[in-house]
Amino acid sequence: MTGGAALTLAAAYALGRLAWLRRAPHWTLALATGASILSAAVFLLLLAGSATLTTLGALTAGSACTLLWRPRRPEVRFRELLSLPAVCMAAYFMLYLVHAAAPEIQPDAVTYHLGLVNEWLRLHGFSPRIGFYEVMPLGLETLFLPAFAAGAHSAAKLVHFAFLCATVPLMLRAGRLLDLSRKSSLCGAALYALAPVVAVSGTCAYNDAALVFFNVAVFVLLAEFEAAPRERILFHAGLAAGFCYAIKLSGLLAVPGALAWILWRRRWRGAAVFAAGACVPMLPWMMRAAWLTGNPLAPLANRIFPNDAFHAFSEGVLAQYLGDYGGVRWHQIPWATTVSGQELQGLAGPVFLLAPLALLSLRKPAGRALLAAALVLLLPWTQNIGVRFLMPSLAFVSLALAASLPRRAMLALAGAQAAMCWPAMLDLYNKPGAWRLHGFPWQAAVRIETETEYLAKHLWEFPIAKMVSRHLRPNEPVFDLYSLPYAYLQTAPTGPMPSAQVDRIVMALHLAASRYPEQLYALPCRFPQQFVRAVRIRLEKPLPASWSLSEVVFHRGDTRLEISRNWLVDASPAPGDAWLAVDGNRATRWSSIEDSHRGMYWQLTFDRPVPLTGLTPLMANLESPAMIAVELQGLDRKWRNVSRGAERSAPQVNFYRRSAIRFIQSQGFGWIAIRIGGGGHGDAGQSFAMVPDAWGLELLDRVENAGLFRIR
Repeated sequence: MTGGAALTLAAAYALGRLAWLRRAPHWTLALATGASILSAAVFLLLLAGSATLTTLGALTAGSACTLLWRPRRPEVRFRELLSLPAVCMAAYFMLYLVHAAAPEIQPDAVTYHLGLVNEWLRLHGFSPRIGFYEVMPLGLETLFLPAFAAGAHSAAKLVHFAFLCATVPLMLRAGRLLDLSRKSSLCGAALYALAPVVAVSGTCAYNDAALVFFNVAVFVLLAEFEAAPRERILFHAGLAAGFCYAIKLSGLLAVPGALAWILWRRRWRGAAVFAAGACVPMLPWMMRAAWLTGNPLAPLANRIFPNDAFHAFSEGVLAQYLGDYGGVRWHQIPWATTVSGQELQGLAGPVFLLAPLALLSLRKPAGRALLAAALVLLLPWTQNIGVRFLMPSLAFVSLALAASLPRRAMLALAGAQAAMCWPAMLDLYNKPGAWRLHGFPWQAAVRIETETEYLAKHLWEFPIAKMVSRHLRPNEPVFDLYSLPYAYLQTAPTGPMPSAQVDRIVMALHLAASRYPEQLYALPCRFPQQFVRAVRIRLEKPLPASWSLSEVVFHRGDTRLEISRNWLVDASPAPGDAWLAVDGNRATRWSSIEDSHRGMYWQLTFDRPVPLTGLTPLMANLESPAMIAVELQGLDRKWRNVSRGAERSAPQVNFYRRSAIRFIQSQGFGWIAIRIGGGGHGDAGQSFAMVPDAWGLELLDRVENAGLFRIR
């Protein structure tokens, strides 16, 4: 466990020393550079499908061995280890270390953060699946991989925890460069490091604390360059800034933020050097996303880069959902962020109610620089006001407080933060649902209490993971509408986060699970036999909702034409879903997804001219025949409207249960994990459980409100 984490961190530090030619201004900066290089090396192994235990071990061990060549001890000032902030942080360090060494139980960590790492290790490379998390930049997860291979989940947690620990000396370095007293800088670092949200996020396999470390590294490197202008420093700053993006999409802000400062200082050549460094960790992830989806920023920015893998509308819905914290109003945010801890998933500690005092630092150049960095890094939080998204800004606000307040005032703040953020004290004032550390699980950390025993007590999804493990073979596909903890499974599910494939299946399931059958209207269009190059169905009158085509049927006399794989389908919008209107399954459909407007169309182009005598579009929202125009392109390549005079048929009542399951099966899934009852997709799960035969399903197992169904 500890060996896997230590070897990974030693390899990163060693590679950083080599890159700096043993001339790094501070050992933490060597770690920042080396982590970016090691991540790139692991990325290449994953891309080649060669990320085995042997190759990962050889990479990390070989890199770490270079530390034996002219070793260098980090600078330690023993007198300062006895100061009040240092003593407080030492006590918290033991608390954090115990939690970091215990088995992983945090929600995102037991799903994609370590679930994908677990899958990479089984497959020795990236998954071929195109999903929301699969195409994201996962730079920190590539550092988790060698640690996970040697020490499983806890080793990955310890890697992340190490970056939290390294942030403290890095903040001290920042204070030194800004001419802050060392004790004031240490107090500022304590304000950040002892915050409860930092404690819980930094001791699990998330990426927030690592993102803060690399953001501070960029700031420190720019300050190093200001003190001693050498362009190679800017290259390392670019590496750190680019790796911020590789860690998390929101980390991209570090690149334009730092680049703007360099250009403001009129360092034109330095800006080019910085950009070159930033491209090293950024481009591999962007190129991979572009190759898989056509969008280099996937799974976001789908309106800027339209693609068939993700729907822009679903991205907007997800952003709205993630930014919704139960109607918390702006005037409630300060209290929820610092004291309550329940509404915004975490708390920073009551001391940060005094954060506005940091504005006093605007009188000094150091304070202005710190607050500018805090303001830039605050921008992602405006889109998701969860407290952990404040962590990058908290680090700089903490140092800004150190720059604005007297030393004794900072000592008092650090002492208050330490006293009020200890778990026993938090019990006295925060709400029960606050996201923070609980207890002192030392027995689980040293494995006196086994991993299974600990998970059974503290991970409420663990029985569900055991249920799934009993029935599924390793790497067997399962469609997941529950959010399985697949870090503890031998298979990685598809869903529930949105992708075009997930959206299609969910749409079909919810249509089939509706209490009322759908009514489809047909618009038969008949004409004398003619050779047709293409067919286009265009919306003439907008609807207040989305427009969809359930099916389009082609006729030659009394014969219905079979669909050919050589025919080309297109649509605007959502061209990647156009095939659903000719797949022979009425439970699926092409849909505009977003609100409709005049000019939207669906089009099919034949591989060669085909003789037709008619075609029939089937729609659920055909208010009148004049709503759409059905056009044919003849041999002369001119378009002719053949729907004038066509009459809408009487509605056809349709039940889609078996059709929806047949569609899921056609996507390669034999299993469905879903919530039974409650919110989300629980209505569909409830219908599964009540009438499984009507769906063509079999309930194999159930744990509380989670059901595992097999498609028959």
